[in-house]
Amino acid sequence: MIEISQRVFAVMVHFIMLSLAHHQNSLHRSVKEPQPGGHALPGLCSYGQTTSCCLGWRGVNGMCQPLCKKACVNGKCVGPDKCFCSTGYKGPQCDQDVNECGLLRRPCSQRCMNTYGSYRCYCEPGYTLSADGYTCIREAACFSLRCQFGCQMEGGGEVHCLCPPGLHLAADNKTCEDVDECQRDADVCPPRRNCRNTYGSFVCVCRDGFVLGTLQGSVKCRDKDECLTGSHQCSRHAQCVNTDGSYTCQCLEDYFGNGRTCWPRRAPQSKSVMYFNYKLSKRTKPVQPSS
Repeated sequence: MIEISQRVFAVMVHFIMLSLAHHQNSLHRSVKEPQPGGHALPGLCSYGQTTSCCLGWRGVNGMCQPLCKKACVNGKCVGPDKCFCSTGYKGPQCDQDVNECGLLRRPCSQRCMNTYGSYRCYCEPGYTLSADGYTCIREAACFSLRCQFGCQMEGGGEVHCLCPPGLHLAADNKTCEDVDECQRDADVCPPRRNCRNTYGSFVCVCRDGFVLGTLQGSVKCRDKDECLTGSHQCSRHAQCVNTDGSYTCQCLEDYFGNGRTCWPRRAPQSKSVMYFNYKLSKRTKPVQPSS
């Protein structure tokens, strides 16, 4: 009798475990079956009889897109808080430059200069950079010129020093100087960004009042809400009003001023108070002595 009871108990436990596993699998199960296009839809989960975007994903135009709390500066959000960095960048938010010149396998045959998100190859004096942009070729005619970054021979046999992109020849026609792209081209950066010159290149940074973030599915400079972040300089007796790229301060109803400094308004006296003060002034008026 005891042996039969133990068998029944074991069967019941096994049935309960199978039911729980099936229920849990139905609640948290990504849709892996191929869709009509032949591919599985990423980020789509089924919850019982309904399907919706999984945790960490959001629906955009009928598709589930991953959410990254911090923007992927130089990359793309490919999963919940997971960035896939573009070539030349690294880090959780793809905001760190990769120093290609410091890698064990150097990308240039001779000189290498790291730039933000990339690098440039240069040659020793007496060498010229080949068409592949990496290999330096010995040029006997260049040696006498003592160029800083190699030389170039024209069709007529004339030889002159050559500078890589982002640099130009100095007055001595041998050394190379930086080209300030920010002064040369006012529209080199997209709207809401300022140009910052670097040696051999430039970078575009968000203007004051804007921060880098995800806007309409792409990384752009969006408005910085100073009122929300508390980075404004409004008076505590004023209301902060956010604007595109800036903010304004408006004094509250009982105060006046420029918004950053507000003074209290004097409350108007009622007629009864004014009459009381008038009678009080008459009563306390000093009596003039008679002559």
